Amino acid sequence: EAISHPCDALVVGFAARGPSSSSGVPVELDPTTQRTEGVSMQTEEQTGVMRNMAVLDLTGMSSADELASIARIESISLVLVPESLSGALARIPMKDVASVVPVPDGADVRVHTGSAVFGGEALADPGGDNVVLVVTGTLALTSPVEKVGYRQVIVTGMVLAPHGSEGALAAGLTKVTGSVQYYDHVEGQRFRNLSGQTKVSGEVLANRGGNPSDVLFLTGQTIITGPTSEVGFQNIVAAGQLIAPRESEVELMSALTMQGQLVWYDGHPRFFSGSESFGRAFFELLDEPMSMVLFGSFTIDDDVPPELLREKVGDITLIGRLVASKEVLPVLQLLVTEKHGTITTEQDAGGR
Repeated sequence: EAISHPCDALVVGFAARGPSSSSGVPVELDPTTQRTEGVSMQTEEQTGVMRNMAVLDLTGMSSADELASIARIESISLVLVPESLSGALARIPMKDVASVVPVPDGADVRVHTGSAVFGGEALADPGGDNVVLVVTGTLALTSPVEKVGYRQVIVTGMVLAPHGSEGALAAGLTKVTGSVQYYDHVEGQRFRNLSGQTKVSGEVLANRGGNPSDVLFLTGQTIITGPTSEVGFQNIVAAGQLIAPRESEVELMSALTMQGQLVWYDGHPRFFSGSESFGRAFFELLDEPMSMVLFGSFTIDDDVPPELLREKVGDITLIGRLVASKEVLPVLQLLVTEKHGTITTEQDAGGR
């Protein structure tokens, strides 16, 4: 979702991806923000567990006693906490928390989750002297930045800005964990933004009817389902996970700025995303060997014999987790040619 107006403070969802579990499988996050202002913090009745949120904003708390209502924090992209309570927060058990950012006590922190694309003038006037800007993910500025008026600007992720902004950003960025990239600003250039779980054909990258100076943002989990003969964008900025055809690697790399996982696949595979299981009947319906791209958490049922799998599957690209019986496991290890995640047995998966 593009943002075209100034705002006092932004928090941009962590590369639209969120933290990963210990198995390497992306954790699905509720795209909401939990703001606390001296009220009960329990998201699971009587447990005090905070989990599955993009942003947990604790800046409304003023004492360690208030934090004591939290028993555990899990699967959260960003935790905001007043500087004076950083020590108390550190004593709370955490798992799969991507980033913890302390902010000055009493600061005006307003939270936005999602990708943000807005003009450089949005940084100039925050509307107060004690406003903190925290960005986790990709902050994209569509016009030169002349002034930064925030008390602090803390960025975890990528900043994309036009040339001419170097001086203002060097002085105005308090802390950057990630990269700052600059591009050529041209009047009339357009910015396209695709976010979430997206599948697009290779022809989309040709930018038919657009200008060569246009910029494309891919935020989240993006699959390019076929090759492209040309790239019609000045820049393609991808934050999160990008799966693309290897035969277009040269064309894509000439314009690509990447933060996250970049995975190449071969041939013309079938794409599966989310969570699914494959049984013997599925593989027996295939007339010829199939290439598979698996994006998420998948299971090969116990009724699938190793010889059938090897006969019907040519190769597998895996981003996530694949569970199978001990008999099938060696075949999967052979067939998986690109792996970002885990291949495991049912017994091992059950213990996690």
